[in-house]
Amino acid sequence: MKLNLKDWPLIVFTVLVQTAVGSFIFLFGLLVINRRHLGQFGSAWLFPWLFRPALDLLLLMGLSLLISLFHLGRPSSAYLAVVNLKTSWLSREILAACLFFAGLLVLTISIFFGLPLTILLLISCLDMLVGLALIFIMSKIYRLPAVPAWNSCRTTLSFYLTALLTGAGFLALVGPPLFEAWPEGRLQLTVILQITLLISLIYIILLDQVTGLFSLKNEIEPEKFSELKKISTIRVLLLILALLASFYVFWPAGSVWLQGYFWPVLILALIIIEELIGRTVFFNLYSRLGV
Repeated sequence: MKLNLKDWPLIVFTVLVQTAVGSFIFLFGLLVINRRHLGQFGSAWLFPWLFRPALDLLLLMGLSLLISLFHLGRPSSAYLAVVNLKTSWLSREILAACLFFAGLLVLTISIFFGLPLTILLLISCLDMLVGLALIFIMSKIYRLPAVPAWNSCRTTLSFYLTALLTGAGFLALVGPPLFEAWPEGRLQLTVILQITLLISLIYIILLDQVTGLFSLKNEIEPEKFSELKKISTIRVLLLILALLASFYVFWPAGSVWLQGYFWPVLILALIIIEELIGRTVFFNLYSRLGV
């Protein structure tokens, strides 16, 4: 499978942005759900544990925006991509990404200065809505009538699923300092991660590998079709390994998770590699269909 080098920044950008959005939704979604329980401990207990994950998400989103510049022919003229908000989904994507980054920045600063939990939750809810809108806008860029394989609800669904899967994996990596002091949140994240792994496996096997590939069989050469099936099988194996590793790491009491970073890094690496492979297929094989 060949890939134009100019597509790599776009592949990495889309996966990392969706990782940041998914991780943010899970982290602060858990805070919203458990706000009454956590409020009993007070802000002085919560903020030191919360600042590091928030800062990591801010850095991840900043890295994503920086990588996106390498896809432009002239990065110094990047601001011109925002001038067509009325008709361009690309302009809307850039605006939404910048707004999401700004929300992360405001939230991280608010945590640092110890603003009340109610204000933090309000900022979090607004930024979560921006993040969800950002993923939808990203999917609309690729749902082109000229490319039948892209112009499907599978594109939107796969983008949201990437956010959930990689987001849970990234939070499992940066979250131990917080979840060591918050066992209930650790259990909730464990269940979320394993459910998203199972959903991703079902999606690839049923919707992507079976339904999706069958619909493309008559549109691509037999060699590419065979290659696509092999790639889907590799993705399934990577997710199975991540799922098995998650049971070892997080159950029964999460003690292995809290002892070091090796296993969380391994699980996240398996997930990210699987998603990068899937996104590479999306840009490399699918982009040539129906054109």
